[in-house]
Amino acid sequence: MSDALWQQARGDLGLRTGGAIVDLTVWEHSARVAKLAEMVCGLPELADRVLERTALRAAALYHEAGWVLQVEAGQVRQLEVLLRRTSDQQRELAAAWITKRLASILAPGATQLAARIIREYPDRQSKLPEAQVLAEAEALDEFGLQAIWLMVRRQIAEGRTLADMVELWRRQEEYGYWPARIKETLRFSATRVLAEERWQAMARFMADQRFLCA
Repeated sequence: MSDALWQQARGDLGLRTGGAIVDLTVWEHSARVAKLAEMVCGLPELADRVLERTALRAAALYHEAGWVLQVEAGQVRQLEVLLRRTSDQQRELAAAWITKRLASILAPGATQLAARIIREYPDRQSKLPEAQVLAEAEALDEFGLQAIWLMVRRQIAEGRTLADMVELWRRQEEYGYWPARIKETLRFSATRVLAEERWQAMARFMADQRFLCA
């Protein structure tokens, strides 16, 4: 079942032109988040929690599906995908879609729980443990070289340059943006340590770019 879910998600989450998949941005992000969610499930802080991992995996894979649906509907440009927080409308689209899309793969209870996870994960007050895990995995994916790739895409979408991105990074460091994100978005000590390591790797990369753009 797990393999079938991954195969289904990969086919569903690729952005298409003329019937062919041309952009795997949503799929690659969602696959990373699903793998991170599996890692988070094994943290000591969650040892006493009973987690429905199948529903969590489905929610992690499809939590950004609203972007795909809106691109296909012509409501969002392909270049804009993932460049801002997922909206309530997009999460509702994703939650409604998977209850139909995964009906032949998951039990009804699992799809319903996955939809609930998608709806609740941005809410810091949610008591649903699977929603907390998805939020942690989503926040952790903001750190690392994949985050720099997202920054590059944002600069391209806004008609800016590499030098503009380096200046943005400089300002973020000046105001302590990344340490604040670690503190504000991550719940668990182990994920905070990993985010810190990823942030430092980002900082080393951007320091090289700052030298080249000086």
